[in-house]
Amino acid sequence: MTAAVATRVRLLAPAVCVPFAVVALVHLAAKAAGAVDLDHWTKPLLMPALAIPAVVLGRRGPLAPTAALLAGILLSWLGDVTVENLIVGLSFFLVAHVAYLIAFGLAFSRRVPVWAAVYAVWWVALMAVLAPWLGGMLIPVGVYGLALGAMAAVATRGTALTTIGGALFVASDSLLAVRLFTPGMQGVLADVVIMGLYLAAQALLVAGVLRRRLEPRG
Repeated sequence: MTAAVATRVRLLAPAVCVPFAVVALVHLAAKAAGAVDLDHWTKPLLMPALAIPAVVLGRRGPLAPTAALLAGILLSWLGDVTVENLIVGLSFFLVAHVAYLIAFGLAFSRRVPVWAAVYAVWWVALMAVLAPWLGGMLIPVGVYGLALGAMAAVATRGTALTTIGGALFVASDSLLAVRLFTPGMQGVLADVVIMGLYLAAQALLVAGVLRRRLEPRG
């Protein structure tokens, strides 16, 4: 992408991000206010709104990174709308993390830094905390955690945006696991915090890949 084209596309970027920002704020406000119908109505709109900048801004250059990014968004949407069935929702999010991992591998060339091994420590610690509560969900949650940790680790190959996005995804899902499987993290505030971290994570992961693709190439 030439410098001139990159400049024009960057000018377009704020406008195409507005739908996601608006839907996300309305959704979080509805969750905080206990507006159940609005909460349920806006949730399926979140990932489609995030797909708008990915489609508009990611269509220049090689197709593969954008395709993997969009696959991650689509699979996350499927996870959002099926999460009432925990195994089904967890499965969609697991494959979404694999898609994001592939997107990072295609978009970035840096090596995973040594400090990303912290995600292995996180996984062991989380499983140790949750294991007494998980019962038959021990293996599914453990496998999902491995995929999530791998995604967050590979996200460190990219920009600060993807690195922070991966960390926020880990934080969101860790708190969600505590809320789902233990007596902790209950209540409306917990829901808002967990969802806020999740939406910020998704936005930063997408923004990090798109920023890389919008860099001038000569």
